[in-house]
Order: sequence, then structure tokens, then C-alpha cells
Amino acid sequence: MKNAKFLFSVSTIALATLTFDVSAFGQPATQLAPVVVESAEARPAARPKPSQSARTAARRNAARAANAQPAAPVAGASSPGRETATGPVQGYLATTSGTGTKTDTPLNLTAQSISVVSAERVRDQGVSNIQETLRYVPGVFAEPGGVDSRNDYFKIRGQDPNVYLDGTRVNNRNNFNEWRVDPYMLERIEVFRGPASVLYGDTSTAGLVNLISKRPRADQASEIGVSFDNFGRKQVQMDSTGKVTKDGEWLYRFVGLFRDSGTQVDFVPDNRMLLAPSLTWRPTTNTAWTVLGVYQKDKTGTTNGFLPREGTLTPSINGYIPRNRFVGDPNTDLYQTETGAISSLLEHNFNDAVKFTQNLRYAHVDGIYRSVYANVFSTDPFLDASRRTVNRYTSNQEVSNDNYTADNNLQIKALTGTLEHKVLFGVDYRGLYARSSVGGGFDPTPFDLYAPVYTSVPLPDLVRGPNVLQTQTGLYAQDQMRLGPWLATLGVRQDYASTRMTGADSDRSATTGRASLMYETPFGFNPYVVWAQSFNPVYFSPTYGGSNCLAGPCKDQRGEIYEVGFKYTPMQGLAINGAIYDTVEQNRLAASNDPSNPYASTQIGQVRIRGAEIEVIGKVTPDLDVIGSYSYINAKVERGDNVGKTVEGVPANQASLWGKYRLSALGLRDVAIGAGVRYIGESYEETNTYTIPSYTLFDMMIAYDPGKYRLQLNVNNVGDERYVAACYARGDCYYGQGRTILGTATARF
Repeated sequence: MKNAKFLFSVSTIALATLTFDVSAFGQPATQLAPVVVESAEARPAARPKPSQSARTAARRNAARAANAQPAAPVAGASSPGRETATGPVQGYLATTSGTGTKTDTPLNLTAQSISVVSAERVRDQGVSNIQETLRYVPGVFAEPGGVDSRNDYFKIRGQDPNVYLDGTRVNNRNNFNEWRVDPYMLERIEVFRGPASVLYGDTSTAGLVNLISKRPRADQASEIGVSFDNFGRKQVQMDSTGKVTKDGEWLYRFVGLFRDSGTQVDFVPDNRMLLAPSLTWRPTTNTAWTVLGVYQKDKTGTTNGFLPREGTLTPSINGYIPRNRFVGDPNTDLYQTETGAISSLLEHNFNDAVKFTQNLRYAHVDGIYRSVYANVFSTDPFLDASRRTVNRYTSNQEVSNDNYTADNNLQIKALTGTLEHKVLFGVDYRGLYARSSVGGGFDPTPFDLYAPVYTSVPLPDLVRGPNVLQTQTGLYAQDQMRLGPWLATLGVRQDYASTRMTGADSDRSATTGRASLMYETPFGFNPYVVWAQSFNPVYFSPTYGGSNCLAGPCKDQRGEIYEVGFKYTPMQGLAINGAIYDTVEQNRLAASNDPSNPYASTQIGQVRIRGAEIEVIGKVTPDLDVIGSYSYINAKVERGDNVGKTVEGVPANQASLWGKYRLSALGLRDVAIGAGVRYIGESYEETNTYTIPSYTLFDMMIAYDPGKYRLQLNVNNVGDERYVAACYARGDCYYGQGRTILGTATARF
């Protein structure tokens, strides 16, 4: 019944939107004065001599058309040389994105810090999850928790961002057993740095990561590949797309992946099955409707066993605990997530001026999480004088979630005098219905961290938790304006969020805004300034998860940013982008300081994060592609616990450089070599008592690609650097990823 009500509501909104558009814009343009709406369909039968005002308007429209980009094609359309916001990127440098404005807008004319990771870049760098794809993105700490088999826990500008798929929220990274999207099913990964609430609702000051699905294309292309690594990976993946009908009215795509793999940690697999079919219907050149299905089953375990500080961050009399140490029970350890999802992506251009977009998705997720982990949450966690043994906690949970998301918007291009407008009106909705059972326990048996003996540990019984219904509805409006070289964007949004749970119902609302100004110079250097607000309701989880706070349900997070930056295109195919920013955030989530409930969160009163970042990306020569970045972050606690301390887990300095060179000069045009270096500066735990040292990692790649097939070898962390990625004041620490050697062979047909 709830599903039917939801679908009825969405359909009603869509129908009302379409009705509004037809009635408002089905009239001749002369009835809209003084606003002049672009329309390719206004063709009067007679052509009387135009008046002076009409001739002036015609010259204005002609000048605008000469400087404007052509209308974006609908999804799936073939458009050589024309990049769209959801289409593939040629090489490393994207030129267009829809994440910053929900409209197809050139990145060099978007007054916001946005980085796009292309599918080619993901392939070249030999990565296997979303957080690894962000290793060379400025402002991003890609792996702040080290090796983690459960989800992607990257940070942006010192804060946790939310993750979206095709423009709507896909998971809650504060909870466990959420859908972990595989990068092989993506066309591009877009990183929006800074508050994005005015368009997306529940986001922190970090911004968001928007994942863009691979969609059907008219050009026939298929590939099948296999990959192997030094942790026992055996993977097969395939991707096929093309026309179903000769006229291209129906297009298809199928992405599949099967993996049987180990991990850096003993007894922990990394198995996955992914099936992602999609179909596009294009009844006219102005309409495209794409339906995407996903079935994904992940079976892994616990790679982060809560190792003690002594033996990881600091040396022990017994040496260092090995990186492959598993502290759980091999007989019961399980982290399994099964996802089924269906999405609907609809685009319709009524004419050159008016466009309607609707994105819908339903996802059902079932999860099982069984874990035994070390009790290191005290000043001295060791049970013996030789400092080898600890006791352990046990955890058992099962969850079942239904997620509904919808985003409907109407885009209108218009002129008021000499001022150009691209106006966006929209309404979006997110609903989550969660059921869960959970149990926790304690095993006092000493466990030797240096010479473990694995015996069965009984798991606690499951106790049914309360059912939870969480919703959020947002109404938003945005106006992208242009007056000569000046570009301004104004946006406003009203959000309504609610939680329904026995004894813990809550309703709240928030208004957020955004304003930006950019100046486009004739030599490609475009400075900008932006102000924006964030609203991030932290929804309650009835199971273990970071959305539970020790004092009860977490308070909503609010924030604000001022940013000054630039977009510079020194030559075609190369971009240099930079920004400095000042962010204030209230009610930031932090790690639990209660040893009996380490999965919960605490909240810091207020933090202030100031920083700067610069990015260079693109082609330096026809054979050399580069990605370079540097980030500086000064994150301090201003109110609450630890006032004046540096925010935990936020390196002050990060730098990276990746290059790919084709050996054409040596007559080996099909051979490319790549190399990269990543520097992550020192960071701190909450009290700033312990310092997590800086580390530098090297990556390399060599590939042979004559066209019909591709052979590639990647080595990440070439030197097998042993490093600690994170530690918390409560006593637990986490290792980073060691050397990974990945070989891939792909055939195309």
C-alpha cells in the first residue's frame, strides 16, 4: 500500500508538471513579453515586415545563439564530439557536468569545485571500489579508515559526503549493509565539493559524490575481460551496448561482473555478483526513457578488526601485528549485502527552451553482519604481561531496507531584456523503510594477536528492533543567469524531513540557499565566488550504525561555506582549477567514546574548516595525460569537546600526481605506461595525543592496446609501504592497503 501511494504521488507530480508546461508554453512567444522564450517550433505562416523592436530582439537572439551551446541531445543519442552530462568522457578531462546545477553546463562555467573521474581513468588506475577511484582527486581523503570491506568511507574537505546515483541518494554511509556500487557499472564519478543541499537536500558541508550509470548507446560496442590479483582474485566482467532496432528507437546495455577473491586480511573474501541490464526507448528525437535494473550480491567479512594502538601505530615488545591479521571467528564471520534495484530515467525536450527530467528508483537491500572484534577500548587492553592477548566483543545483526527516491524538475531557458536565464524548478523525495534485528555480546577468552588460535565463538541472539520510516521532501528553484561575461546562479530550497518510529517520532524542516558569481574572460581564466548552506538530517538507525548518537537520536547537521576559486583552460584539453574556502559546520559526527558501543557516534558542537586546493588535469601533449592535485585543510573544533584541537582523521596536506604516456615516439603507439605518487600528510585522533604519521605511496601501470583487445598490469603501493590510515582516541587503529598487483585482459568485439 505504501508503494502504491508513493508511485501515485510521483505520477501525480509528473503529470502536473507536464500539464503546467504545456499550458504555459503552448502559446505563441509574443504573448510572453517581456520574457522571450526560445522556441524552435514558432513558425508563423505569414512574414510581415518586422517592427524595430522585433528586429532588435532578433539580433539579440542571434547573438545569443552564436555564443550558446547547442541543446543537449537526449540520453542514448549519438553525438560525436559533443559531451553530455551523463555520457562518456574522452580521456581524463570532462568538459560538461550536470551535478553542480542539474543542467548540462560546461565545467569551466560552473562556479563550484567539481571533479569528474572518467571510466578510462578508473580502468587505467586499476581500482576496484569507489573510494579507490578518488585517490587522485583534490580535497578527498580516499581511504581514511584503511582497508574496509564493508563500504566506501572517503572524506571530502574533512567531512563525510553523501553518495548519489544518477542524481538521487543511493545509500547511507553511516549505516552498515548498504548498497556498495561497483565502479565497473559507472560511466563517470563526479565529486561536488562544498554544500549541495539547495539542489539535493540532505548533504553535509563536504558535498556529495554523484555516480553516473552506464546507459544504452546507439553505437554497438562489447567487451569481456578477466582479472587476477595477488590476493586470489578471479574476476570476469562484461559490458555490451547497441541498438535493439535498426532505427535506434530501442537501445540496450548489459553490464555483468562475477568475482571470487580474497583480501589483505586472512579468512576475509571479497566476492561479488553483479547483473545490470538497461533499456532505452527513444520514440522521438526529443524523448528518451531509460529503465535500469541491478541485482548485486556481495559476500565478504570484517577486514578491520579493531587492532590496538600498540603493535600498529607504535611498536610493541612483540613487534608489529601483521597486516593480514584476522581477529574474528572464521566459522561465523560474514558481511553479506544483497541488493535489487530498478531505476527510471525520463527526459523530454518540449522545444529548445523547455525540458522535463524525472529520475526514479526503488531499491531493496537485505544484509547480514556477523562479527567478532578485539576489545582494545581502554588505556591498557592487554590481558597478560607479555602484551599479546585481548578479549573480544561479538556482534550479530540482520537488516532489510526499502529505499524510494524521486526527482522531478522542469528547465526553462528565457530572456528578460539582455539577461539570459536558465531556470530550474523541481521537487524530490526520499523514503526509507527499515527493519532490523540486532544482538551484542562479549567473549572473555584471551585471544593472541601475534599467534592466534581460532576457536568457535557463540554469536548473540537476535532481538527484533523497531521498524523505522524516514522521509524527506524538497522543493527547489534555481536561476542560472548570464549578462555578457558575467554569470550568476541563485538557488533556494525548502526541505521537510520526518522519522516515524515508536517512541521517537520527529519532524523538522530547513531552508537553504546558494549564490555564486563568475566572470568569463576571453583568455579562459574564469574567477568565481560562491556562498552556500547545508542541511543534513542524521536519520536514526535501530541497529548498530553511526547514525545513532550516544545521547539519543543525532541532531541535524547544519553548515555554511564561502569559497573563492577559478577555472582556467590554458589550452584545449587541459584544465587548471583552484579554490580557497571557509566552512563552518554544527553537530558534526565523530567516533563513539563509549567502549561498550563503538559503532555509535558522538557529536561535536561546531567545527571550522578552512582550506585550499588546486587541480591540473588533461592532455599536456597528444601522448601525455596528467592528473595533479594539492590540498591544504585546517580543521579545528570551535565548540563542544576538544575545543581548539585539530579535527580527527583530517590530514592537513595531501598531494598527488598521475601521468600516462603513450610510447608513440618509440614506434610503440599501442603501448602506454603510467605512474603515480600519492602523499597523505599526518593527522590526529580526537584528543590530538597521538599523531598518525604521513606516508607516500607509488602506483604504476603498463598496457598494450591494439584495439581488438587490451592487456594491462597495475601495481598499487609499489613499495608495499606499511602504514596506519587511522586511529581513534578510544584505542583502535587501522592499516592501509598493502601492495596490490592486478592483471587484466579484455577482448572487444
